[in-house]
Amino acid sequence: MDWLKMLGTTKHQMQDDWLNEEDRSKGFVASRKRMSMRPGDRLVYYATGVGSVFAIATVTSFLYKQADAEGFEWGVDVELQQHKQFLHEGLPLEVVSVDGRDLRQSIRRQSHIKLRPAEFEAAAKALAV
Repeated sequence: MDWLKMLGTTKHQMQDDWLNEEDRSKGFVASRKRMSMRPGDRLVYYATGVGSVFAIATVTSFLYKQADAEGFEWGVDVELQQHKQFLHEGLPLEVVSVDGRDLRQSIRRQSHIKLRPAEFEAAAKALAV
């Protein structure tokens, strides 16, 4: 299954040089809500507030509960597949919004949503450039 995963919050946006952001792990993603992700699922990363699609990762673990995670109690381990070095090099979410669905509307108040195959392929193709 393919997912669009929001990272950051409106109060704590990711820094442009996200790979060097000290308090953000690159090996897992977390959520306040229970996620349905499984090993082998693919994620397209979207930076909240910045509005940038900037990476693709593969889920490498089953869902687990994190201890003392400041409200982000659910997590899965991931492995980055492709990414932009800086968030400003990313793409607007509209690039992924294909087949008539407005992902900006769909992702509101959610940490992750399922992507249709055409949406994931649009993201992968655009990020490969």
